[in-house]
Amino acid sequence: MAKIILRPERSEKNSCNIGLPIYLDHNATTQVDKRVFAKVGHCFTTVFGNPASRDHSFGWDAAEATEEARYHVADLINAVPNEIVFTSCATESINLAVKGLVQANKAKKKAIVTSAIEHEAMLGACRQVEASMDGEIKYLPVDRSGNIALDELARSIGMGKTLLVSLMFANNEIGTINPIREIARIAHESGALLFTDATQAVGKIPVDVREDGIDLAAFSAHKLYGPKGVGALFIRGGEPKIKLEPLIAGGGQERGMRGGTLNVPGIVGFGEACRIAQMEMREESERVRKLRDRLEEALLAELPDAHINGDIKNRLPNTSNIAFAGVDARTLIRDMHNIAVSTRSACSSGSQGPSHVLKALGLSDEQAYSSIRFSPGRYTTEEEIDYAIERVIGSVRKLRKHRATMEQS
Repeated sequence: MAKIILRPERSEKNSCNIGLPIYLDHNATTQVDKRVFAKVGHCFTTVFGNPASRDHSFGWDAAEATEEARYHVADLINAVPNEIVFTSCATESINLAVKGLVQANKAKKKAIVTSAIEHEAMLGACRQVEASMDGEIKYLPVDRSGNIALDELARSIGMGKTLLVSLMFANNEIGTINPIREIARIAHESGALLFTDATQAVGKIPVDVREDGIDLAAFSAHKLYGPKGVGALFIRGGEPKIKLEPLIAGGGQERGMRGGTLNVPGIVGFGEACRIAQMEMREESERVRKLRDRLEEALLAELPDAHINGDIKNRLPNTSNIAFAGVDARTLIRDMHNIAVSTRSACSSGSQGPSHVLKALGLSDEQAYSSIRFSPGRYTTEEEIDYAIERVIGSVRKLRKHRATMEQS
């Protein structure tokens, strides 16, 4: 029998009449927007055909809905619809981009340049390329803010020796944004392609694949208030043509790049989420930035020996990674009880060691283990931020006092 896990009801209220628990982990996933949910529900009950069924209206309607969504996904990043391949998630998109490119170019150069703070999906794909595809991987170090040195990038690429430069648009744990346009220029001057994991960036900050010089980009719906189970890979069109070996063969869907019946409800939800982001991103990002700053200013003012990890100025508007010296982050989260935050990427939460991102910044194990990522989002309110501030301050002071008492005894 499956184990039943009891959790507090979401209707729980505090003295300020705020619904608990409070969700401040939007970099892990987001609530589906009600407007998106309505679109998805319509697909499940009405537009339920297989878009590959070309002989009747049910298939035609599903195909039309899919292509409309493809337009909205492409439009958000200034791509054209036929440059978008739908996948199950950003992780699949990353694997298709990296392994598919290496497989399609196995008779040529195979070197890939990436960084030490990429998402585990990218690092895992690189390990497989290195182990089974005879590829050479170069991992660039980062500074205390999470930035690479562009001159070191240029040296690492080497003229004509590198197939792919893969650097994420914005880091999922600390929010640091890479100078993608400059990176693209350096990569292209050396004959390499640029792939970026744009999962945390799309829908939060402007991503323009044309102006940014991006050749391939991965992102997913559930990070921007769309459903889980659907992602996209942007593959630049035009010349020179980018060739990828598909990871999933059969059926010829997605121009032969990804076999399998399309997830029409998920794709339609993805498109609607991108349409909403296109309209509301600028205003929403500024509002969320103010909430993040409100949180940080209060915590840093009230708690000595707390500091922000990553680039304070050049980062995502919703991301704050804070180290609280003398406090174990997991113990702090348990003590706060009803504040949903994280210690690392959700995809790495099963790891027992410290965050590889924070270690790459130069933090000690103790500093890394004392760090928490806060990521407010679309539905976060000022009242929730103020409540979170109160709980964090109270818990940190309590745990520090307990530690001091234990050390004295």
